[in-house]
Amino acid sequence: METIKMKKGEAADVFNGLVDVKDIKGKSFALLVSKNMTIIREALKPVEDAGKPNEEFMKLSKEVQQLTAEGTDEAKEKVAKLEEEHKDLIQIRKDQLEDVNTMLLEDVELNLHTLTEEELPDEVTAANINKLIKIIK
Repeated sequence: METIKMKKGEAADVFNGLVDVKDIKGKSFALLVSKNMTIIREALKPVEDAGKPNEEFMKLSKEVQQLTAEGTDEAKEKVAKLEEEHKDLIQIRKDQLEDVNTMLLEDVELNLHTLTEEELPDEVTAANINKLIKIIK
């Protein structure tokens, strides 16, 4: 294990990279992926929690999605009306997402299991490596 300092947003990228390779075969690689996912998930839990929309916004979002799927002019007018009626709720959500983006810029130190180039399975692609580069030595 090695202590690696990065932005929380970078940790989210590494996590997503681990998700991308989690089905690649190999016991030691799978263990490393699983352990790192657990560590990163725990570290990013406050960010995840801060980004969860409230129930009222979810209800509004679902209604807007249904209307948007209709694709009619009448539906567009209803969406515009809903957005105007709930502009405070929408602003709260925008502020919430801004706070999450700020959190993703914060530094975090994680004790992660690193990989050497030799330990990478042959099935790993350049796209995978780009996301995992912070844990490859």
